[in-house]
Amino acid sequence: MQYLIAFTLDQPLVMGLQSVTLQVNGYLILLFFIAVGAYIGWARGIRALLTMALMSVFAYILCVQSGQLFISIINRLYQNGPRLLAFLLNRDINSAFVPDPLIEPGFTIPLFFRFVFFLLLIAFGWFFRQKAIWYQSQPDDNKEPYARTLGAVLGGFIATLWTAAMVSFWVELVNAGQAFGGFLATVFYALPDITPYMTALITIFFILLGVIILFNLPKLAK
Repeated sequence: MQYLIAFTLDQPLVMGLQSVTLQVNGYLILLFFIAVGAYIGWARGIRALLTMALMSVFAYILCVQSGQLFISIINRLYQNGPRLLAFLLNRDINSAFVPDPLIEPGFTIPLFFRFVFFLLLIAFGWFFRQKAIWYQSQPDDNKEPYARTLGAVLGGFIATLWTAAMVSFWVELVNAGQAFGGFLATVFYALPDITPYMTALITIFFILLGVIILFNLPKLAK
């Protein structure tokens, strides 16, 4: 009886330790993915990964966020079209007809199609990455000494973006009651949900890209 009581008292502690261990392991897995991406970026340089980064951001916004931003933009352009036409024709914009939204605001693309389309966009970026004018398979350490460092940052960003996308898809799958088991499911359960931070990371990425372009304008002008 004494052992039974001891087990009952210790069970919440054991469960708590398991939860903490799972969370810590999830962050370690995330850091491992980021480290792999950073290593690849260091080896290839920023030019080799830039197309993949841009396509990954586009795929994330379009597929992971259910395309709500694009739906909102399309609806605004469609609804404000008559007012813009009235302005161009020098007529009263307040009397212009305002149509209903072209796409229902609550419309969401099914999870399966968004997941497949996300993979297709990533594959598209991979196969056509060499077509970009900035592409360079290996960094030139003499002409661009920061190419490897920026490549490492970009590689880690891409790995973070892909991980956040997969976790977001997994959460939706679990909420729909269609989760599967196995090793892959254990990894997804362990990974932390970093989607709330992705908007800030994407913003930082574009700011960094803008700074790089600004500093390289004199070279492009030559």
